[in-house]
Amino acid sequence: MKINPFYGLALSVALYIAQPAVAQTGQTSASNAMMKSMQSGMNQMMSMKMTGDPDHDFAMMLKMHHQSAVDMADLEIKQGANAQTKALATRIKATNQKEIRELTQFISSHKPQSSSSKLSQDAMKIMHSGSHSMNGKTDYDFASMMAQHHQQGVDMAKAFLKEGKTEKMRMMAKNVIKQQTKEITELKKLETSLKG
Repeated sequence: MKINPFYGLALSVALYIAQPAVAQTGQTSASNAMMKSMQSGMNQMMSMKMTGDPDHDFAMMLKMHHQSAVDMADLEIKQGANAQTKALATRIKATNQKEIRELTQFISSHKPQSSSSKLSQDAMKIMHSGSHSMNGKTDYDFASMMAQHHQQGVDMAKAFLKEGKTEKMRMMAKNVIKQQTKEITELKKLETSLKG
């Protein structure tokens, strides 16, 4: 997989610009850890060796994406204060862990078929899309970051459906779109209510 050489520079600039805002808002360690988890998942996906098989590559990327969501949810569950946000994080964690097991099974049993898939290019554009805000409060930051994270997952699943071949991965993508779109609505409502 070819990595955009400007990615590292853009990321460094974005993190540098974000630092003063983070310091001014008294950013919590949980929020920082959530951001690191989200970035770590993106970095893993960027450095992943693509096979060219859209089903196999989607499964590997989605597994990494889901693990990032589990890590973020764990931080909310441990350090969040809002019961509703923690309950949603618990549901997100359980759903993602279940799908990680299914994805692991698919990856181990599916022999990649080489093809001229555009999924890796589309996924990289998607991972650089979207935005979230942070105010240093764990519950708000989780809702904002997870809404963006979910939207990227939905967009990646939609991109995959243009090329996906196996019924198992097509069903997984459709389920991601349905489930995470519903959760995005919940997350956005929480983000609004927790902003103050």
